[in-house]
Amino acid sequence: MAVTTVAQLAAELNRPAATLLEQLQSAGVAKQSADDALTEVDKERLLDFLRTSHGTASGERKKITLTRKSTSEIKQADASGKARTIQVEVRKKRTFVKRDDLPGAPVEDAAAQEAAELARREEEARAQAELIRQQEEALAEQRRQREERERQEREAAERAAAEAARAAAEAAAAAEAAAQAAAAAAAQQTAATAAAP
Repeated sequence: MAVTTVAQLAAELNRPAATLLEQLQSAGVAKQSADDALTEVDKERLLDFLRTSHGTASGERKKITLTRKSTSEIKQADASGKARTIQVEVRKKRTFVKRDDLPGAPVEDAAAQEAAELARREEEARAQAELIRQQEEALAEQRRQREERERQEREAAERAAAEAARAAAEAAAAAEAAAQAAAAAAAQQTAATAAAP
């Protein structure tokens, strides 16, 4: 098996040797120069350190980001009629997050959820019944107010009709009295003209 130095590993990873040395020292691997040899254990320690520092130590990633890039060309004529080619680049980025939904939930949780759901439904039914009762009371109050208003309007109309009838009767009586007075005056005048030679 060939011996790998820090410089060779840095060249494989396309990273500067100084950066790799810093990471090795942070991981607890005592290497001082780029010519020091690395063992498989050193590489494993570096890999574990990098995984924990980047948050992927569990081995199972919670989030994956996919980036797609597509390039196309559009031919467009400008004002002078000359055709121009325009490069169009479309970048799409989608992130998928793994949720922690456990399908095998304990039975106690299911029973507790069912009890909570039942309590919630009972509370909703009580609230609905209270709302219906309040609406019925409001309708009854509106009906009572409408009937009271109609009764008052009917009584006012009856009073107005009675007042109009009384006024008409008084006017008729006054007219009849005036007619009788006029008839009496005419009779007296007729009698006076008949008595005079």
